[in-house]
Amino acid sequence: MATYALAMAGFSVVVLEAGPRFDPAHYPLNQKDWEAQPSAFHVPPKEGKKHLYTHGETEALDPSLSHLRSWTKALGPLHSSPTRMPPRIQRVKGVGGSTLHYQGEAHRFSPHGFQSQSQYGYGEDWPLTHKDLEPYYEKIEQWLGVAGDPRNPFKASRGPFPMTPHKLSCASQRVKKGFDKLGLHLSPNSLAILSQPLEDRPPCNYCNGCSLGCMMRAKSSMDVSLIPKAEATGRVTLIPNVHAHRITLNAQGKASGVLYFDHEKQEHRQRAKVVVVAAGALETPRLLLNSISKEYPEGLGNRHDVVGRYCMETIFQNSIALFSEPIHSYKGLQIDSRAWDFNAPSPGQTFQGGVVLGVSAGNFLGPFAYAQFVAPGWGKSHKDFMRTSFGNAINVFGIGEHLPHPDNRITLDPEVMDFYGVPVAKLVTTLKKNEREMLGFMARQTKAIAEAAGAKEIIGQESAYDLSAISHMGGTCRMGQDPRRSVVNQFCQTHDIANVFVMDNSSFVTQGGGDSPSLTIQALALRAADYLMDEAKKGGLT
Repeated sequence: MATYALAMAGFSVVVLEAGPRFDPAHYPLNQKDWEAQPSAFHVPPKEGKKHLYTHGETEALDPSLSHLRSWTKALGPLHSSPTRMPPRIQRVKGVGGSTLHYQGEAHRFSPHGFQSQSQYGYGEDWPLTHKDLEPYYEKIEQWLGVAGDPRNPFKASRGPFPMTPHKLSCASQRVKKGFDKLGLHLSPNSLAILSQPLEDRPPCNYCNGCSLGCMMRAKSSMDVSLIPKAEATGRVTLIPNVHAHRITLNAQGKASGVLYFDHEKQEHRQRAKVVVVAAGALETPRLLLNSISKEYPEGLGNRHDVVGRYCMETIFQNSIALFSEPIHSYKGLQIDSRAWDFNAPSPGQTFQGGVVLGVSAGNFLGPFAYAQFVAPGWGKSHKDFMRTSFGNAINVFGIGEHLPHPDNRITLDPEVMDFYGVPVAKLVTTLKKNEREMLGFMARQTKAIAEAAGAKEIIGQESAYDLSAISHMGGTCRMGQDPRRSVVNQFCQTHDIANVFVMDNSSFVTQGGGDSPSLTIQALALRAADYLMDEAKKGGLT
């Protein structure tokens, strides 16, 4: 987002990208054996050391909370250890980043998402408001062709979306009956997925393969939407398959450039007047902590030991419902609907923070997944189940926010080095009582919805209580007014060095009550880019 804004304004930009370029025409979804093919974004074994991260000791699980553990009817327990699964971060290194595999969700955080402390007494207030981001939200929605329904009673009033909302799939319409019975409001999701043509890109064909890479280019991932336009200006040089490992300083204490390794481990230096770090909540603090110097012996921007702290992971719970009649859950969009009834804390809750509920096909896109995770037995009984039940399973899920805590953090592993000999990030994260209460609430809600919708049975549960699938990570270089408790200011500019910016999810203060972070990441980056350009023109950065 920053690359696009800066290039369109006439600035010269060099992008150092850790991964390759991907060609949508070569995504595996059109192959007959697509389920047996590795994901287009998988990490080959020989590349493994380039993607390393480690973790601290995993927390013990409470036997009294066994009802929160993950299982399926076909496989039994999905995690049998007495301790929680080690952190598993869902990410893509490549041109376009995690937008390559995200499901297109494009949510504006609600106003209370920026003021949770002053309004509800938890977390911490952001140094900006919903109103500050509103014009940037609107601009990005136009650029990406976001489709949605503006009539959401749980969100701030707004004008129409650029595109009409996608119709709910057959499966979502079926599950909606359960939401309706319980007085909940399942609404069309706002998605950066085209519902009508935009420029040279066609609308969605509802193949349900969003996270596998969109061959249609209907999903507005950065590689097919804004990056080509930025490169067309002639002012952008994008260098893929390189590893940035240190930000360098000049004699005046300002950033002077970035040291990086190419694919052959050869070190290069890219000079720069301004450095923007946008490597995500895991790799951004790693880069800053590895950028040690005489002025910053504990890492760049880490004068007060805040870099890497307040890490927030993804709190999720998912109930797998099986219906007796065909609901064709393999058709449609992966998350075409959400319910925001609990996005703001409600009276009587036993936990702090917001939760958003929804419907998703999840991994149940083809027969292999059903055979492996859903269908019991062997031989004829297995085949009979597949013939009668394929396409009848659906996920009713909840996503909640992980409260920021200083002891949940990213540090550098003193013993483990990556392919380039650079210390890797080490993640330490635990779930507090608040998150466990939230998971229990989501489990009760999702099961009740499935039962109210007339599901034949609940055939499984996946939960962050014992599993890990971190996709909404944030907070490790958070913004704030006090340099002793934050890394960047409201414009994503580091407190310590005026010409270093952090424009990614690590700047988050809280998680917006369970909303997807992508649109807010982009809005913050666009706002920060405007500020950067103004300051650069005034000579305030060098």
